[in-house]
Amino acid sequence: MNVSRVDRRAGSAQGHRTAIEYENSLSLTAMQTHHAEQFFTAWSRGPFSHLSKLAIPSAPAPRGFNLKARGHLVDGMLSARVYSDALTGTSGSHLDEDPIVANVVTSGWAEFESGRQKHLVGPGQICIRDTKASWSFSCAPATIGHVVSLPRRLVIPHISSPRVLNQGHMAEADTPEVRLLTCFLQGIANNTDDFAESAATRTMARDACAMLLAGIVSQRPGQASEHRSVLLRAAKEVVENNLENPDLSPRFIARKVGVSLRTLHRYFAEANESAMEFVRLRRVQKAHDELLGHGDVIRLSDISARMCYSDVSHFIRHFKSVYGATPAAYVKEFRKAGSA
Repeated sequence: MNVSRVDRRAGSAQGHRTAIEYENSLSLTAMQTHHAEQFFTAWSRGPFSHLSKLAIPSAPAPRGFNLKARGHLVDGMLSARVYSDALTGTSGSHLDEDPIVANVVTSGWAEFESGRQKHLVGPGQICIRDTKASWSFSCAPATIGHVVSLPRRLVIPHISSPRVLNQGHMAEADTPEVRLLTCFLQGIANNTDDFAESAATRTMARDACAMLLAGIVSQRPGQASEHRSVLLRAAKEVVENNLENPDLSPRFIARKVGVSLRTLHRYFAEANESAMEFVRLRRVQKAHDELLGHGDVIRLSDISARMCYSDVSHFIRHFKSVYGATPAAYVKEFRKAGSA
């Protein structure tokens, strides 16, 4: 079922209407995902019109595919919480009308790439981009975050040089500047009636949001935030290179990165993650990819052993908790959908 809805309220006594409460959602069955392009039409209009070439990169779980956005739209300024299963696409098409977009990830991850620039945005991070420069993007299954979008003409005048945004801007979500933006957006959510009734209030809100985004871009992240971001990236690289290593543990990761175990745990916790949860997630994701790639050629006992599970039943339980079905049922549904 494909659902697209934008709730609207009166904007003034003269009858003008302004979108305040915004909602857009798409739910596809596993079968429908094989023709997903036709269902993405509603996402190419309105505040997400800068998105194009949306596609589901791999076979979804038997439960299908979900993409949901819910929040507030104030005269072209979007503030919305977004849930997305695995998705790829393009953001921006080299037009002056393309907006400035900020993505704050709370779980999962999103990756943005433009030319030689590449940003992997994990939990607790924000990425601000000028989508006039076209960016390709992808996100992990069940990624949740907050999207803020503003017309670029409102933001650019507050930035010393538009080139700052050509490369994108990464920051930690717990910095004072980003926390101020978060509080401001929550204020909008709590006062929708005021925005619906007053055009002046909406204009002030848009201008304030533009200045907040410009302020974040203009600030150099603190040394501690930079160090944490670098450490987390290094730690996750260690995990990626050692998924089949039975010695992979938080202590192993800390030793490889060159920090104390306590520091490693603290930096993961500040990003709303844990080191071992990340290890387990990446192992089951790699097992998932191998199952779909090899089919009957590979046995569950072999793959669970290589991914360092204590036994097959443990692997099956973890797989089901992530993908919503046992490995056998998942592969069966995948083949069934592929042969239809």
